[in-house]
Amino acid sequence: MGRFCIVAAFQLILMVLAAELTQCKSSTGAQDFVLQAKGECHFINGTERVRFLQRYFYNKEEDVYFDSDVGKFIAKTEFGRPEADSWNSNKDIIEQMKAQVETVCKHNYGVIHSVTADRRVTPKVSISVLKQADGTDSRLHTLYCNVYGFYPSEIEVKWFRNNVEETSSVEYSHVYQNADWTYKFIVMLETRLQRGDLFTCEVLHKSLENPLRVDWKPEASESAHNKKVTGIVGFVLGGVFLVAGLIIYVKSKKAQFVGIPSESFLH
Repeated sequence: MGRFCIVAAFQLILMVLAAELTQCKSSTGAQDFVLQAKGECHFINGTERVRFLQRYFYNKEEDVYFDSDVGKFIAKTEFGRPEADSWNSNKDIIEQMKAQVETVCKHNYGVIHSVTADRRVTPKVSISVLKQADGTDSRLHTLYCNVYGFYPSEIEVKWFRNNVEETSSVEYSHVYQNADWTYKFIVMLETRLQRGDLFTCEVLHKSLENPLRVDWKPEASESAHNKKVTGIVGFVLGGVFLVAGLIIYVKSKKAQFVGIPSESFLH
């Protein structure tokens, strides 16, 4: 089987063309090899400048590529040099590759841009807390500001303590993309909790006319936790006393029955 068992695929996804991957066997069946073709569209200032690359790989090593800025195929290895020379000598192939700038890159940029340019999805925000298990100070916690379901991806998130911005002990996750083209982002604040403090997570995003602020208070969380614990303890203790009372009552009844003189039944 010849080397050209590749079928090039041009599918624009986020301005990068999807790769076509093909696994082949030699004519003798003695050795497997992998051929890959990948197209890329690079945009500068919208479509003011567009560069198209068509790259070919053999067993994960790139050996030849087409560059629209140069207008020809360029060999990266000696293995790819004969192919570059052969393709460059074919005017039809060169013209077809040059045309990808208009027919593939610019066309798909317009399609995607028309769908996403004006899209705005408001972020949702939740706050969670994790107690530091290895800390000697029981007040040391990590607060998580979970921001999710927003579009576009550009976003700014800040932590405030009593309306004063916290800039130390703050960590940021990557911005992750969801399957529905929305994004999620987490900002963590490690701090010691004091009763009466007010923590605020502030989110700034294109979809919001004003900053979105979500508050969290330590005492509210502790109070709810204490009430829950108190309720559980009260329920358990109530059950214990109930069982103990039943046992005492049964024993007292048995004691009264045994204490009745047998002679009374004879008269």
